Amino acid sequence: MPEGNLLKLRLSLMGRPVRNYTFDKPVVSVGRDPGSDVFVDNPGVSRDHFRLEKTPGGDYQLVDLGSANGTFVNDQMVHTAVVKNNDVVRFGKYTLWVGYDTDRRASGIEQRKSSSATEQHTTVLSRAELDVLLETSKEREVHPVSPPAALGPPAPAPSAAQAPIGAIIISFLLGAALGAGTVWLLLSR
Repeated sequence: MPEGNLLKLRLSLMGRPVRNYTFDKPVVSVGRDPGSDVFVDNPGVSRDHFRLEKTPGGDYQLVDLGSANGTFVNDQMVHTAVVKNNDVVRFGKYTLWVGYDTDRRASGIEQRKSSSATEQHTTVLSRAELDVLLETSKEREVHPVSPPAALGPPAPAPSAAQAPIGAIIISFLLGAALGAGTVWLLLSR
């Protein structure tokens, strides 16, 4: 497992999910001590039950800390064991599913940087440009552009009841765009 991976833990009590955890730290403590990374308030769990220590290979090694009731990995009692993806740790009445996941935080920054060149920006239209756009859309509703004969028969013309709704929607969207542009202009000063 590479160094950039995260430790994902899913705690459950008698089959019922309790909480999910994600860690990117060298040591994760589990126990009844309120300062534990995974705090379990139950008398069947020792104050310092076990800890998970990151190995040089990136996996985590479970180390039982002398717990009274023991720690089990995949139903085998252990004092130390390397936990792999999808291993199940049982302690007291609790079960802890172990998983590893890729840390996407660094790759997300790189993706945002690389996509910034292709981002689409807000277009601000003047009142005249907006009027021309609105007129063009109204003309296309009244006189739709027919497809070439090679593409098949033309689509049926919209009914009289549908035409005004399209104009209303376009007017609303264009008005919203004009309002957003006005706010942007005011805030950019």
